[in-house]
Amino acid sequence: MNEQNDDLLIERALQGERSAFGQLVQRYQTAVYSVAFNVLRNAADAEDAAQSAFLKAYENLDRYKPEFKFFSWLYRIAVNESINLRRKKKPVTGVEYAEAVEEHGTDDVIAEHEMEDRIGEALMELNPHDRAIIILRHYQDFSYPDIAYIMDITEKKVKSRLFTARQRLRQIFEQCGISIQA
Repeated sequence: MNEQNDDLLIERALQGERSAFGQLVQRYQTAVYSVAFNVLRNAADAEDAAQSAFLKAYENLDRYKPEFKFFSWLYRIAVNESINLRRKKKPVTGVEYAEAVEEHGTDDVIAEHEMEDRIGEALMELNPHDRAIIILRHYQDFSYPDIAYIMDITEKKVKSRLFTARQRLRQIFEQCGISIQA
């Protein structure tokens, strides 16, 4: 149902109806922001990347191929925008972690937030493509074919890169003292 509805909204947007594209933005803004945040680990940067992704999607809507899911196409743009923005930025420091600890009072909340930060910092040590593939598979629960489309690589390459990214992430976890349960 959503795919058919997306196709109708796209068709209307291509005919100049801006509100139709606005409906697509409303439908997917949370998911696009989420992937951007997972790649960038910064709210302001994630907002910029999400806005840029929607702008690029709107400007290139005539290039969208209906045989693919619109959401996968949009997600691919969002991943690429996030990776490009990440390349332009300097690495994130531990300042965000220190500020978060000051905000929370209970030990459980601090411990949970600390672990999330440590995992986020470990993810940031991966190259942007490996980080994106981990996020798409493990945080966003995309299938291998969808990841292949989003990343513009073959399914075999997805599996290979995912394996390599997991191995590298495991090494980073061990170096950071994050215990992993198999």
